[in-house]
Amino acid sequence: MSAVAITRTYAVPRGATALERWSIRIAGAVTRWATARAERRLDRHEAMLAAIQAEQTQKADPRAADRMLAQMGAPRR
Repeated sequence: MSAVAITRTYAVPRGATALERWSIRIAGAVTRWATARAERRLDRHEAMLAAIQAEQTQKADPRAADRMLAQMGAPRR
C-alpha cells in the first residue's frame, strides 16, 4: 500500500460532474508538467551560456601550440 499526500486543492464549482472534476485535475497536472519542463530547459540554456562565456573568456595558454606540436611528433619552435 502506498501513501499519497494531497499537495494541491482545486477550485471545483459546486455541482461539477465527475468528468469536469477529472478534466480540472488533468489540466493542473499538465500545467505542472509544462512548467517543470520549461524550467529545466531554462536551466540547461543558462548553463550552456555560462559554459560558452567561461570558454570564451579563458586566457590562451602560450605553451599550447608547443604541446600540440610535441604530440604530433613535430619539432618544437
